[in-house]
Amino acid sequence: MARRAPNPSSLAPMMRDQGDIKVRPLGMRGVWGEDLYHRLMQLTWPRLGLLFAAGFLAFNLLFGVLYRLDPAGLSEPHEPSALPLLARDFFFSVHTVATIGYGNTYPVSAYANVLVVAEITVGILIFALTTGIAFARFSRPTARILFSEIAVVREVGGTPTLMLRAANQRHNLIYSAQVEVSLLIDDMFDGKPMRRFVDLELLRHRNPVFALTWTIMHPIDANSPLHGWIEHQSQMGNAEIIVVLSGTDASSGQTIYGRWAYRAENVRWGMRFADILGIDEQGVRTIDYERFHAVEEG
Repeated sequence: MARRAPNPSSLAPMMRDQGDIKVRPLGMRGVWGEDLYHRLMQLTWPRLGLLFAAGFLAFNLLFGVLYRLDPAGLSEPHEPSALPLLARDFFFSVHTVATIGYGNTYPVSAYANVLVVAEITVGILIFALTTGIAFARFSRPTARILFSEIAVVREVGGTPTLMLRAANQRHNLIYSAQVEVSLLIDDMFDGKPMRRFVDLELLRHRNPVFALTWTIMHPIDANSPLHGWIEHQSQMGNAEIIVVLSGTDASSGQTIYGRWAYRAENVRWGMRFADILGIDEQGVRTIDYERFHAVEEG
């Protein structure tokens, strides 16, 4: 099968990788600081930690230079030190903003005392914001919902049916779970091309309790947007099947979301999902995740 050329408007990479869609805005004046909180929330933990470390060092280096502007502003330590004066001022800044205060160096001039007040004021604000960002990221609700990498189309009760499955990998209770499946297609409107969503009717779009697995099914009847694909599977083209599943996590009481997408190469016709549910010798329900994405003839 020839490799399909990448579609710039495709949502599949974003839906599968849990990332953001890449857009280059034109003609819009953007101010970086306007979305600072949103940008920080999007950073990975390693990048956020590196940014905090770099900011902390730069902050103390700045105040170390400001302390150096008054050579007599800080007291000399009782014990001689081999540290350069700038290094002494840098470490004094660290001790000040961290409220350590060893007492071997302290401000003596009015300029140094005012600078200490300014540093502590700004430092408290920075630490509060950093703590808030870290807590917001740590407490942000996340879902461990696994979707099958493959969707299948097979007859169920004489009707071709699109099927995909999801699993709650935490195996706790997700109350009032609901799923939305839409078809993203290229279409023409007033003679102009456009991308639009078409909702797909499901046999069951709500689940009172989602703890194990859920097979999501869309019957491809005469009213289905997928009806034309039955005889001409090549008509899928750049169409994508978008899935969004949400519910209330019983452990946190927060609403969680899972998402996925399927393209033409991810749909298997005339196949079925391999069985993955079972019961062990102790009578405990089992899920074979090694076969979760497996399909077979049938």
